[in-house]
Amino acid sequence: MEENKNNKQKRGVVDFSVVLSFVVAIFAVISLAVFGIVSNQGTSISYAADEEESLPDEFIFEVLERNGNPVQIKYSKGGSWEGYTVPMYVIRNTTKPVFCVQAHVDPGIGENYTKEKEIDDYGLLYLLNNTYANGVKITDATGEYADYVEGWVTQTAIWMYLYETNEGAAEHAIENPEDIKQATKLGLNLSGETIYDPGYNIYDKYVAPLVEKAKKATSDVMLNAKLENETITPSEDKKYYFTSLITVTGDPSSALKSYDVTVSGIEGAVVVDENGSELGTTIQPGTKFYVRVPADKVTDEAQKVSISIKGTFNTLTGNYYKGAANHQRAVSVKAAEKTDSKNMEVIFKAPDTGMNKVQTIYFIGLIVLLCGVGIVYANAKPVQIKQ
Repeated sequence: MEENKNNKQKRGVVDFSVVLSFVVAIFAVISLAVFGIVSNQGTSISYAADEEESLPDEFIFEVLERNGNPVQIKYSKGGSWEGYTVPMYVIRNTTKPVFCVQAHVDPGIGENYTKEKEIDDYGLLYLLNNTYANGVKITDATGEYADYVEGWVTQTAIWMYLYETNEGAAEHAIENPEDIKQATKLGLNLSGETIYDPGYNIYDKYVAPLVEKAKKATSDVMLNAKLENETITPSEDKKYYFTSLITVTGDPSSALKSYDVTVSGIEGAVVVDENGSELGTTIQPGTKFYVRVPADKVTDEAQKVSISIKGTFNTLTGNYYKGAANHQRAVSVKAAEKTDSKNMEVIFKAPDTGMNKVQTIYFIGLIVLLCGVGIVYANAKPVQIKQ
């Protein structure tokens, strides 16, 4: 009687162990399958890109002089000096340069010039903003004649740009434009002295690139923003996620005064520098940044962070000026501030936490599965009953 009771108890234990083992094994298999699917989740990202003074209402148009003679710069093509020259014009009693918009038209030296309409040709403004007109050095010329070289490049670029973008217009016609494109050195008309002989084609090196950029200009200042790569990265302490590095540049770079950055879309998103320190709204040129988001705000659902960047440039505005009838039209400019903006969008999504965790889960699941199989095997063996 007692022996039958013990046998029933043992069979009950065996039956329960078998059931429990199968439950554990099934759970392990399901866990492996589920985490195998989850481990394929990834990260996605997308991104969209002196106190001002008014220009004078009028001024006296003068040619720059050197040793009592007007400064005129000529070019050499194939070793011979050509007749095409570029005078250096200024506002009387100043060294402020003035540039012409009509080649080979009587400039009206000593004449009173009056303000016409504001310059609305972005290509022309681009040239004025990126050359000697704005104090920007273009060439490698040095020494006492460097400004003359810069002036020749600036004036030639203005004339050639207007000539090429106003095809057939008598106002912007140029004699022998193909000859000008072969300029190899510059000299002073007043003395025949060579002032610049770099050993290469001056037009191709300096003037042509300016003209091509001017043709494409939609603004006289341009802001550029670039995301280094398409990933988001957790911090070492797992408290934050970061975008890749974002670089902001201006064209012209020397004109970029500062830029402002605002972010929105996820609570707690801020802008930080390369050392992880939070940046203010206004950032100095040359400073790269990341967007940082608290880890607890990043979920499995894709969330968009909008990044708005507005650059402030020291630049120019200008006007056309006109003298007497049939005389040269001129342009002059003044310092000003302008802005240009770029917008970017970054998608934050909780990334995979890494293969180590997945491997750990698989390993634990495998152990549980083997343990379950072992229990099943052990309890399925016949029980030896002592006589």
